[in-house]
Amino acid sequence: MNKLALNGGSPVIRNLLEHQNLVRYKDLERQYLLEAFESDVWDDWPGMDSQASVFEKEWAEFNNSSYAALLTNGTHTLQVALESLEIGYGDEVLVPGITWQATASAVCDVNAIPVLVDVDPRTLTIDPEKAEAAITPRTRAIIPVHLYHRLADMDRLQEIARKHGLYIIEDCAHTHGSQWAGKNAGTIGDFGSFSFQSSKLVNSGEGGALLMQTEDNYLKVVSQRSCGREFKSGVKIHSGNYRMTAFQAGILRGKLAALKENVDRFDKQGLGLDVAIEASPGVSVLFRDPKITRQSSYNFAFMFEPEQWNGVSAAQFRKALAAEVGVDFFTTYAPLNHSDFYYPQTKKRHQLSAEYVAAITPSRWELPECDAVFENAIISLWPLLGCPVTDAPLLTEAITKLYNNQDELRK
Repeated sequence: MNKLALNGGSPVIRNLLEHQNLVRYKDLERQYLLEAFESDVWDDWPGMDSQASVFEKEWAEFNNSSYAALLTNGTHTLQVALESLEIGYGDEVLVPGITWQATASAVCDVNAIPVLVDVDPRTLTIDPEKAEAAITPRTRAIIPVHLYHRLADMDRLQEIARKHGLYIIEDCAHTHGSQWAGKNAGTIGDFGSFSFQSSKLVNSGEGGALLMQTEDNYLKVVSQRSCGREFKSGVKIHSGNYRMTAFQAGILRGKLAALKENVDRFDKQGLGLDVAIEASPGVSVLFRDPKITRQSSYNFAFMFEPEQWNGVSAAQFRKALAAEVGVDFFTTYAPLNHSDFYYPQTKKRHQLSAEYVAAITPSRWELPECDAVFENAIISLWPLLGCPVTDAPLLTEAITKLYNNQDELRK
């Protein structure tokens, strides 16, 4: 008789999230959205009291940041940060090999060269030692991506940046509210880039924000988002329109109110899931640096150990685990050197020279750790972080059940 839910047996639990205890303030989202409509102030303009200007201040305060600027999306935030730092043609920027393609595409969009760096398999974030080894005289910046419920090693990356005179732009699209040594993610580097796309913890369908700690960088950003306007004498950069609407900001105000209630739960419940993985056979937990003082993320991740499963693949494991707990599981983004979404060399605007096209062609990079991680990582979208600590042992029970019934799983 089959024991596994995948084959018709009884699951460990029909939905691991049935006791989810996360807060959502839909009433506030609706209220602020209607206030934006009634105000007739529908964009973010200096001196105008719009939902956008209010949320901009609230986002800065929540992140303990000196300045915040709202933009159209997380891709544009990266592009505007790079241009504010005068990074462009002939420059190189280090990016991790596992990330959403926008991290690297934004570098191409300013005519610089994304240098793909392998990840640390313990954390799935950029490997600082491999990043330092990739530095050349043309390197100008590092874009660490805080990904899959872990932060990049910001202490080591700052040390490398200071040593080599590099900028740091933190890609925080997946981590709203995390902290490293008590400092909010996005406030440690020169810029912190956030996405409010529909899948993120705080979202309005689309949208983005930059955090920065100097007035000079802030003025460069707000000039660029507003068609190159000069808001203070001598600070202006030719650009287009990257302004967020007040409608988006109104929704984000309600989402932020919920995040303030949820952020510590994400951390506590993520730790509970880590304990559940540590207690499970055939899998391993990601390394959590002691410097992470709060972790709030878009995904939860752990690693499959194929040598313990006698021919069962990670893909089979993900499918069987989903059947046991009623939550879907995936792998990471495909490594950028063979991603289905990252092929900048095909775009005419990037064909500046044969040398440049060769430099941005992703297949030039070898990323063995990224390939191994892509094969064996087990990722669940952020709702799994809504699993109460008291229910997390059910994840251990489900994995143990699969481990003890490998023969049936192989069949």
